[in-house]
Amino acid sequence: MALDQFSRLGFERVTLAGIAEAAKVSQPALHYHFQDKLQLWRSAMLDLSAVIAEEERLLEVARDAPAIAQLRMAMRLFLQISRKHPALGRIIALEGMAGGERLEWLDRHLIGPRNRRMAELVRLAIADGDIKPYPPEQVVITLETGAVGVINMTPLIRTTFATDPETPAAQAAHDDMVLDALFGGFLTDKARNARENAP
Repeated sequence: MALDQFSRLGFERVTLAGIAEAAKVSQPALHYHFQDKLQLWRSAMLDLSAVIAEEERLLEVARDAPAIAQLRMAMRLFLQISRKHPALGRIIALEGMAGGERLEWLDRHLIGPRNRRMAELVRLAIADGDIKPYPPEQVVITLETGAVGVINMTPLIRTTFATDPETPAAQAAHDDMVLDALFGGFLTDKARNARENAP
């Protein structure tokens, strides 16, 4: 309940009374477990840490693969996780735009290590000649925000285009679009040719 409200309304607009009502508990019961709204927010964010840990565990299997292969795998996992846990992308977008103490907390406890690992993979892929020499941190954020845009804007897509981006076919098309167009746009000719000539 709390995670969904924080991700849809933002920290400032969420109230403990609203969360208690949505969770069908009394406000005193909520206060018994959480001293204040910030403590509840942190607890809700820590629920997402298992999501990041699972992604890291899956990526660990590919640690000996070339950086470009690890990045492609990471993007595919990121898309799957973002669909399964859309609150993650919404929270990061809201707090990433706002800046401040909560973003610093997220950086320390949830997203920072993953994003820095991704930036290091981009650096290695640049050094290998597979990715164009753009600033690695901007590549990471561009890939992530581009990937979750359709997921976060599902209501807009339904309203404006009368189509459902959550069907299996639409999700597969989105994955291909992100990997081919967005991720592919960062590839050098060398990497693009190697991919086209792969068995």
